[in-house]
Amino acid sequence: MKITSITCIAILFFSVGCTKKTKTEATNEILNDSTTIIVIDEHNAKNSLDYIGMYKGIVPCADCEGIETILNLRDESNFVLTTHYLGKKDSKINELKGTYTWNKEGNTVVLSGIENGPSQYFVSENYLTQLDLEGNKITGDLASKYVLEKQNETAVEIAPPSPPTKSNFNQSPTSTSVQKQVGKEVYAVVGTKWRLVELNGRAIKNINQSTKDLFLQLNKENRYSAFAGCNSMMGQYELKEEIFRIKFSKGASTMMACPDMETEQEFAKMLETVDNYSLNGNQMTLNKARMAPLARFEAIKK
Repeated sequence: MKITSITCIAILFFSVGCTKKTKTEATNEILNDSTTIIVIDEHNAKNSLDYIGMYKGIVPCADCEGIETILNLRDESNFVLTTHYLGKKDSKINELKGTYTWNKEGNTVVLSGIENGPSQYFVSENYLTQLDLEGNKITGDLASKYVLEKQNETAVEIAPPSPPTKSNFNQSPTSTSVQKQVGKEVYAVVGTKWRLVELNGRAIKNINQSTKDLFLQLNKENRYSAFAGCNSMMGQYELKEEIFRIKFSKGASTMMACPDMETEQEFAKMLETVDNYSLNGNQMTLNKARMAPLARFEAIKK
């Protein structure tokens, strides 16, 4: 009888031990499976993109030609926002400085100090997209117009100006035609001779097998000279480099008659139309609001 009792107790302990082992193994399998299934991806715009820099664009406006917008994310917490209502009389350039934060997803910056206007921008590679007042992406036909493009000017290293002398006291700081950027040359809009390579979306080649480049050049006296295949052109311009604005007056030209005057006429009309420009290394575009570039140029190296 005692032997039987001992045997039963031994069997009971063995069964319990097996049950515990089975449960432990099953639990380990669940934990192991959970470890392989649950993957946390913490990559977002805030920690994976080089987002600091200056962004520029012209966003739609209900009662003007567009709102020229420049947002400079100066560092990891400070911004400068510059806006200008185009086509309005007595429109002033507005500048707002402040700090910004990120939303919890780390993909949108939120500007402080803005109460009755858009303050949130979705961050992507080299672009910011302005969101509506509730922080939602804008949809519809004009959705693509709410994009600000990153500019390269933040990487430009400009040497400090020389002390004023009789020869350079009145010299414009933009008269230096070439500046140095990390890895490549950056050409200033003034002082550089720009070769025309595209006009209204059409690639440009020398007309009549001429070896003379079709070009545009701005000088520091706010005058420009140009050649579009037949006649030489000249006139005046207004430039606001801090907001990438440019305006050409209706100029004069020589009066030669050539077999092909179409390109020259398009070029003259383009100059009267443009209101802003962009620079990217040795490339320059002349634009109207947020439309596709009207003309593309490349710097002619000296």
